[in-house]
Amino acid sequence: MNWLWRWLSRVAGYQRQPRFPHLYWMLNTAWVSHAVYVVSELDVAEQLRNGPLSIDELSARCGTMPAQLGQVMRALAGFGVFRRDALGRYALNAAARPLLHDAPFCIRSYAAVWGEQLAPAACRMLDQVRDGRTGYAHAHGYTIWDHYRTDPAAADTFDTFMSEATDLHVKSITVAYPFARHRRVVDVGAGRGSLLTAVLQAAPQLRGVWYDRPEVLPAAEEAIERAGLTARCELTPGSFLEAVPGGADLYLIKHVLHDWADEPASRILANIAAAMGEESRLLIVEAVLDDRDGRDGLTKLRDLEQMFWTGGRVRSQAEFDRLLAPVGLEIESLTRTPIVDVCLLGVRRRR
Repeated sequence: MNWLWRWLSRVAGYQRQPRFPHLYWMLNTAWVSHAVYVVSELDVAEQLRNGPLSIDELSARCGTMPAQLGQVMRALAGFGVFRRDALGRYALNAAARPLLHDAPFCIRSYAAVWGEQLAPAACRMLDQVRDGRTGYAHAHGYTIWDHYRTDPAAADTFDTFMSEATDLHVKSITVAYPFARHRRVVDVGAGRGSLLTAVLQAAPQLRGVWYDRPEVLPAAEEAIERAGLTARCELTPGSFLEAVPGGADLYLIKHVLHDWADEPASRILANIAAAMGEESRLLIVEAVLDDRDGRDGLTKLRDLEQMFWTGGRVRSQAEFDRLLAPVGLEIESLTRTPIVDVCLLGVRRRR
């Protein structure tokens, strides 16, 4: 029957459903995630940068109990993160290198966000499903945004993670969209300026407006100055929940709308629509979720994460349509990139 299935797949476009791990396996992978957080916080990868170490040597450098650190390392090595040599010493391998401080795809800031902020929130998902209050608020006592306003260290960890993630995304975005056809761009929720900097570098005739919370402004100003773009970029602090600067032919918003439930997301889009001219365009950079069963599992995990973290959601194209229509906007193009979390929705005024 296998030959028949292969033939049907070719001629009729049928697809076999992917095989997923057993529920028991899914539950236990949570311990792997916690182990990654532990070794990231202990800076194990940096300790191994110059060569293998025994567990006793590694434990002495990290200030831990040898037996327990040995169990953590053994578990990770069982999943291919780190390796043991013939003498039983632990060493770096390709899978562990993202834990190095200078790795091109460093995950240390996300590991910190995961261990300190997300894991406790995820453990309160059941409470959220019952009463609607985010898991984050249940775990920490306040919403994510109130937390960041009152805890600068937590906010800095989050901003660092978002900036590093954007650094990884910018090439796909600047290759996929023709920024050179525009004259002035407003980056709404621009963070530390990683995306706006890359866009201005990719389109030398373009002028930019950085727009975000006042507390993020100093870091963005430093990054824009370091890139030599101060003369081409205005920095305007403010809240996109209240208003958005006008006068641009392109508005850009990346990984912001998924932080918000439909009502505030609609308010953000209404403020952008009010700022847009008749021929302006909006570029939304987000994951676009495939709603079908057995598909798009990673994006659906991101949707769960947004639910218990921010109270937001990852949306399908139909859900974006429902947000955009009431504010007079419509999707004119959808471009997917090699990064599952980075799709480009080109938006215009409704015709």
